[in-house]
Amino acid sequence: MTELQYARLFIMYVRTRAAEARRAGRSELGASALEWAIISAVVVTLAIIIAAVITDVVNSRKDEIQEGG
Repeated sequence: MTELQYARLFIMYVRTRAAEARRAGRSELGASALEWAIISAVVVTLAIIIAAVITDVVNSRKDEIQEGG
């Protein structure tokens, strides 16, 4: 599995859990500190995954350019 597939799987999991919580009647309007920490962790994780993918693409293109030039 690629990093992007892991990110999609994780997002799908979070959405499913949120939908289950809404169905169970836990539709609080505010977010607690723990929820904000989890949201922040998800955003940071996705940023790291995206940065890793971009870095890999740039490095592979750089190697292709150096070999061709």
